Amino acid sequence: MMDNKQFTIVFMPNGTPAPAVLTTEEVVLLLRLDGEHPERTLKYYRDEGLLEGVRLGRKIRYTLDEVMRFLANKTEQRPA
Repeated sequence: MMDNKQFTIVFMPNGTPAPAVLTTEEVVLLLRLDGEHPERTLKYYRDEGLLEGVRLGRKIRYTLDEVMRFLANKTEQRPA
């Protein structure tokens, strides 16, 4: 059975399409997090329940859908 969802193509800052499952480094690039330890920012978001990561082996991965949901939620929270 085919699902009729619309697919959005998301591009990394370097112009390549974002993969469906992202590493911490790729999420840092996609969200354009900066500072000395942007991976700590992602951990904070996970700890607060704002962004869900999935442990695959020894590493945390993030689905593109989850990162886009997180970004949409953060955008909606912006003060007018």
